[in-house]
Amino acid sequence: MSKIDPVVYVLRKYREKGNLSQRDIALKTGISERTIQRIESGYTDMKFSQYRCYLRALKITDMDVSIAMLSHEFATEGDIAAVSRRLPVCLRQVIFDFLDELARYISQRK
Repeated sequence: MSKIDPVVYVLRKYREKGNLSQRDIALKTGISERTIQRIESGYTDMKFSQYRCYLRALKITDMDVSIAMLSHEFATEGDIAAVSRRLPVCLRQVIFDFLDELARYISQRK
């Protein structure tokens, strides 16, 4: 399986947020359900025309996709882990200490 393109990831999240199944989006876009499955799983690349169909079906714009990507609205655990690996060890330790303290604080409040 290939890595899922960030744009496709955002589109899938918008689809899920709208409570639309892959079958629903297939019917709205005219793209076969199998192709939708292959695109969303990273097995095939999305054509630009398919991207435009997704946008219309989801009633979103290029800007919505861009903002979601820039704001990390749909950031995954893997995305966060990848970014943290690029930080210097001293900063990773600060973040770890903060998260550890936060977890203790939350568990005490329960």
